[in-house]
Amino acid sequence: MSGFTKIIQKDLDKLESSIDDLLSTRVGYIKEIVTYIIKSGGKRVRPVLVMLCSKLCGYRGKKHIPYAAIIEFIHTATLLHDDVVDNAKTRRGLSTVNTVWGNEPSVLVGDFLYSRSFELMSRDGNTEILKTISQVTTALSEGEILEIIKTADLGTTEKDYYEIIGNKTAVLFGAACEIGAILGGRTANERKALRNFGYNLGIAFQLMDDVLDYTSYNDVLGKHVGTDLKEGKVTLPLIYVLNSAGEKERASIESALAKQRITKQDFNRIRRMIEKKGGIAYTMDATKKHLDMAKKRLDIFPASQYKTALLELADYMLKREM
Repeated sequence: MSGFTKIIQKDLDKLESSIDDLLSTRVGYIKEIVTYIIKSGGKRVRPVLVMLCSKLCGYRGKKHIPYAAIIEFIHTATLLHDDVVDNAKTRRGLSTVNTVWGNEPSVLVGDFLYSRSFELMSRDGNTEILKTISQVTTALSEGEILEIIKTADLGTTEKDYYEIIGNKTAVLFGAACEIGAILGGRTANERKALRNFGYNLGIAFQLMDDVLDYTSYNDVLGKHVGTDLKEGKVTLPLIYVLNSAGEKERASIESALAKQRITKQDFNRIRRMIEKKGGIAYTMDATKKHLDMAKKRLDIFPASQYKTALLELADYMLKREM
């Protein structure tokens, strides 16, 4: 992501030390687990959004760095909880925390990160940011529960899917951007524009994730390709195919999802079906549409190096490999 992070490189360097400082705890076990997952090669997209949007909005203070760390803490908490729910074995090419330490520590350390985030925000005293993040964490939980309800449900609609990824992914992107506008003291319209920019960016990010789960390779993706299908997640490439599938094709998908363990042959058969019937192309088109919607939200802001960087970040979403 170096192309659009060069102008905030100093802040990104400070972010890493800020993460260490803000994670102070008497329980070394907690720090060991959090350091393992936070330092495991994440792209820091959400903290980058906090920083770029703060600069875009003319903020000249230092609070954007701890708030960027807080956003990363909340994101990390969701990963810890998700991996337990999904019984995931790998993330970013490494064993998941629940695989190394067990489910109970994973859940409790995720809770610690949520608690620490709210402690830090309440200490700062910015009620607008606290309100924004409170709403987001509620939506994150709702998204996770909605996804569980829809596991292996072939009746999942596009509307259901967008509601799930909107809550699970996009709202946190939106909040990261809105924090920048709040810190910069911008108008309600500018706050809304940045929140919507982030939201659409987050939708595009998740759409690309769902494409890559069918088209990437294990060593590139940092997890096993086909994980979504194995976990019973009915994502947009599959929903598109189900909408036009014949009885035999639908039965084939249904029988695979009903299995305790989906085989490589099952996955390859469904992947070929998705590619042949246009599920990947349809999802890529949806990704581009949401990126265009995101970029248009920035029209309200004058030209600057930070606006250019945000537009470049949007373009990066289509080039992602992991």
